[in-house]
Order: sequence, then structure tokens, then C-alpha cells
Amino acid sequence: MYNHLLVPVDGSEQASKALDQAIRLVKVIGSHSSLSVLHVMGRVTINQPFIYFDLGQALDEEENAVLAEAANKLKDSGVTYNLLRAEGDPAILICRTAKERGCDLIIMGSRGVGLMSEILLGSVSHAVSQHSHCPVLLVK
Repeated sequence: MYNHLLVPVDGSEQASKALDQAIRLVKVIGSHSSLSVLHVMGRVTINQPFIYFDLGQALDEEENAVLAEAANKLKDSGVTYNLLRAEGDPAILICRTAKERGCDLIIMGSRGVGLMSEILLGSVSHAVSQHSHCPVLLVK
């Protein structure tokens, strides 16, 4: 059926539900399936003469928290998994990661609400569903 599932996470409730669905699916499929969890982060730093805020550092902290939450959920599940990080455009990197790693299903939330989702234009889930080489399961 499916051998390698990819679940992009961004800290949103929808991404958490997608991860739950992926864990359940891998358990049903059997031990030969594996799961990759991907967090994609962009880089932006805001520098003004009187204000300095390192958005990159804040995003690193968010990324670590998002992946730690996913790892906590996965560690007791018995599912074989790996955690991945990428930097850049989420839709492009989700599709590229799925293809490069031989994933045969992407399971993702229908709408993310992470910090980067607020910055990006358009729907990441829509773009992934249009450009992925493999099926995409959207979770509400």
C-alpha cells in the first residue's frame, strides 16, 4: 500500500491532526512503513535603526518547538520515523522532499496557522496537491 509517508508540520492544530492520522495509517499498514515529519522554515530578519528583532532566531525556536512536539507524539507510537528540516518555500520543499525521499503519500493539514503561513501568499496545501508527484491526503 504505502511505504513512506511525509507529514509537513507547522505547529497548527490541523498539522497535529494530520500527524495523528499518519500515525494511525502507518500502524494499520504495518511495520514496513515509515514516516517522515518535515518542518519548513523561511528566513527573515527585521532591522530598523531603533528596532532590532532577529526573526530568524524566533523562527528557529518555533521550529525546535514544532519538531519537539511531533517527536513527543511519535516516540511512544511504535512508528518508524525521522524528523526533517528545510528552509525556503514550503510547497516547493514539501513536494521536493517527498520526491527525493521516495514518499508515496503526503498527509497534511488543509490549512496551517504557523508564523510562516501568515507571511506566505496562497495556500500551501493547495499548491502541494497540485504539484506533488504522489497522492496528498488533506486533513481538516
